[in-house]
Amino acid sequence: MTRAGQAVFADRVVFAKNWAEIISRTYDESVVKRNCAVAALSISLLGCSTHHWAEVESSRLPPPSTQPILHTSRLIIDVSRSTGENQCVVDEQHHPVCFYNIRPALEAGLARNLWPSFPEVIVGASNLAGPMDYVLQVEVTLDALAPDGEGPGWAAGVRGRYRLLRAGTVLMEETTASRSRSHFPYGGPLGQGATEAMDATIQHIAQSLFQVEETRPDEPAALPQVAARNFTPPARTKTSQSSSSTASSSTALKPRLDQAATAAPLAKTSE
Repeated sequence: MTRAGQAVFADRVVFAKNWAEIISRTYDESVVKRNCAVAALSISLLGCSTHHWAEVESSRLPPPSTQPILHTSRLIIDVSRSTGENQCVVDEQHHPVCFYNIRPALEAGLARNLWPSFPEVIVGASNLAGPMDYVLQVEVTLDALAPDGEGPGWAAGVRGRYRLLRAGTVLMEETTASRSRSHFPYGGPLGQGATEAMDATIQHIAQSLFQVEETRPDEPAALPQVAARNFTPPARTKTSQSSSSTASSSTALKPRLDQAATAAPLAKTSE
């Protein structure tokens, strides 16, 4: 082998050794990464197993029956960042209970209950508001309440604060507190209690905003008259229906009675 060939062969040997080392190191790193991922997942699952998860459901209640004042501008619901989607409560003698779906439930419940009083209700940040828009800023904190004289079980509590603004002016501001029935087992069932307390808070906010005075009402518009003729058939009451059916029955029976009266003498004559 010539010197040139020996040099090429040596270069190939060095390249092969380096490549083998790279493959070995890459494989080792991938194994280590995989083992670390498995360990992290195990730790995560272990941590989740020590928590109780309680879902706060979105409100299914209709808006309050209170007659609302009709406002002329849209309402923007701005839930504070401190009201996260999840909130965990730690008790010294129990595993933590974590309420989840808090923010979506609050936003959806407020939008569902406030639409009768405002021409449009949207969820978003306060900076989206126009000069005449209303802004509702809300924050809530959930808690798990131990059994007391109110009942044999645990209860869920919701403490909150809200304020209504327009053009930078505060029109209304309140702090609120609500608690559910005290008959829930500790853990996941407290989600139902939190839903009750959240519904009560949402309904209170809606009733309060329904009574806020509208300082910039719409000017009445002059519209032409409308001529209308009602073609809807009158509703039939139960009394009229029963009377009609009785009259029909009497009419149907009358020929039969006349026939019977006419047939009676014939039967007697035949005797």
